[in-house]
Parts: sequence; structure tokens; C-alpha cells
Amino acid sequence: MNTMKIHVYAALKDHFEPEFELEGAVDNTDELKLRLQNLNARAGEMLKSCRFAVEEGFIDNAYKLKENDTVIIIPPSSGG
Repeated sequence: MNTMKIHVYAALKDHFEPEFELEGAVDNTDELKLRLQNLNARAGEMLKSCRFAVEEGFIDNAYKLKENDTVIIIPPSSGG
């Protein structure tokens, strides 16, 4: 079975464990957002503006997620 490691930061930790595994195939970041929203609907708006990264760096929806990828999800932040 496909397993993907997910790491979330900042305010997303209010909606998910800081590190967890997601089972099942996920092809791209749009699909991942939907899966995560199904786990916690309250995170839906924040997920729309998050950045996603894997070992190679930041990714967009065109990146093909692979089994055993570790995905880093970074919500928008402000500060100076």
C-alpha cells in the first residue's frame, strides 16, 4: 500500500498532528489537499494557500507525488 509521510507547520498543527502518515495513492497537491480536507474540513481554507515541498524543494500541482514521498506543508505566515 502507498504511504506518504506528511509534516505540517505553524497553524496547520491546530488541525493535524505535526507528523503523520497518509495511506493510499495521491497523484498531486490538489488531490492531497482534498484528502487532508476530508480528514479535517476546518483546515480547508488554510490548505488552499499553503505551499508544498518534497526533498527536491517547493512543488506545484504539476509535480507527480510518489509513494514514500515526505511532503512538507507550509501555511502562509506573516511577520517581519
